[in-house]
Amino acid sequence: MGGPSRRPPTGVQWRPVQNRRRDHRDDQVRDVSTETHHRRGHLAPCEGEAQHPHLDGAPTRREPVTFTVEASRSVPFPLAHVWAVLDGFSDVGEWSSSVHRSWPEGDGPATGIGAERGCELVPGRVVHERIVDYEPEASMRIEVHRSVGLPIASMISVYEVEAEGPTSTRVSGHASLELKLPPVLLKALQTRLDAKLSERIEQAFADLEEEVKRRGKGSTSSAP
Repeated sequence: MGGPSRRPPTGVQWRPVQNRRRDHRDDQVRDVSTETHHRRGHLAPCEGEAQHPHLDGAPTRREPVTFTVEASRSVPFPLAHVWAVLDGFSDVGEWSSSVHRSWPEGDGPATGIGAERGCELVPGRVVHERIVDYEPEASMRIEVHRSVGLPIASMISVYEVEAEGPTSTRVSGHASLELKLPPVLLKALQTRLDAKLSERIEQAFADLEEEVKRRGKGSTSSAP
């Protein structure tokens, strides 16, 4: 009964797939692109290697998958006040709801190029970050150079601030995250991961605004 089994094609083909672009208002997140690499075929199995590792529990090949999001928000405070919060590089855990706790690392400066920090996102899942580009009161570029408990191949985040007036600042962020996941998990989680990244960067800017506001109230109450 039935015809002969179909053999998987040899060779691997890669094809970038662009997600649809969603344009919202400036203060909302815009998904720029999700570049996924899907395997169209399989390599011919080596001796002793299972043809279907997802089904029989054999080790699964993992290929990088990149997610990219951008966000922008107008914060009703002077640029210097907004930058002061961002520039407290290792203090992010004190105000960001996305970070369980944070701490300084390395022997470099507290901020600026070479500054390092550790961020525990949730217990047991940690990213170790470093500032690789920096312009005071303008921008900083942060890379994840190591992670624990997370399938991160690489991650780059860029934050920029620009005065919109004496009492208003435009904060912009761009994050590019490359993950290593089995294709079967990627297919199931791709939409969820897109939404999660968008939610995180949007929440980070909301938390930033609240922290600037909190510090402003503190300085006002302590004034003579």
